[in-house]
Amino acid sequence: MWLLAAATALVAALVVFVTLGNSGDDDAGADPTVSPIVRPATSAPSASPSPTPTFPLDGVRYTVVDGDTLFDIAQRFGVSVESIVAANRLPDATEIAVGQVLIIPNGEIAGSPTVEATAPPADPRLTGFSFPIAGACLPTSDNLMPNAPREYRSGIHEGVDFYTGYNCVDVPAGGAVLSAKGGTVVRADLAFVEMTPAELNEILERTQAQGYTDAAALDKFRGRQVWVDHGDGIITRYCHLRAIPAGIALGVGVSAGQLVGYVGDSGTPEAVASPGVEIHLHWEVRVDDSFLGAGLPPATVRTQYERLFAGS
Repeated sequence: MWLLAAATALVAALVVFVTLGNSGDDDAGADPTVSPIVRPATSAPSASPSPTPTFPLDGVRYTVVDGDTLFDIAQRFGVSVESIVAANRLPDATEIAVGQVLIIPNGEIAGSPTVEATAPPADPRLTGFSFPIAGACLPTSDNLMPNAPREYRSGIHEGVDFYTGYNCVDVPAGGAVLSAKGGTVVRADLAFVEMTPAELNEILERTQAQGYTDAAALDKFRGRQVWVDHGDGIITRYCHLRAIPAGIALGVGVSAGQLVGYVGDSGTPEAVASPGVEIHLHWEVRVDDSFLGAGLPPATVRTQYERLFAGS
């Protein structure tokens, strides 16, 4: 009798083992060429980041601009070149690239430790702007504002995202995207072609290996774009567009509030793996060689954008 009971117990254990072993095969039919992406979802843009970020979480984030050297950056923030090299795992202290994001460990602007707590003086070039989505407001989450980390591509956010549920109005697929100010179209991706899974994986692998998102990869991730030049070094970029309306082309003048595109998800990893999931507008304000708010803390960045839209 005890042999029968033991055999019965063994069979039951095998059934449980097989059941548990098969429980991880639910996505066996998924495309094996597309790697999992850690990104904020449309319904929850502030989702938890990757558990193993590329950079340490302390320190100041700084975006390299043309003419920078590590020595200059170290002097500016009052730290050593060696500490920057170690914090960012740089293979060569002489090789940094424009657009590369560096962590400055324990960094502060040399000689002025309170500079980050105060918004820079108002720039007279940054006035008279309106929201690129009618009736919108700034996002409720700082994760959708400039400088928010984007661990999946070892970089930071350089603009403002407009999502349904976070910006005071709905932002549906195909919704109208408006020029924030009068200007001239200097880019319109009329012949845009979406990335293939192989292209996406190559870019993701390259950014992880480099430890930052290079300019070419960033441009791919912005998808279909329209850029409007407002003069005096100020350009606005309208990204992830589904389509561009007739009449919007290189060299065309546009007025404030004019239709320049339609909301989509082009350029996002989800557009390759799960189209329709990441519907939103990514909107950038470029100031000379950088983006508005670069390297500043969230409250200061928000103040800068509030100034931008004052009176709109």
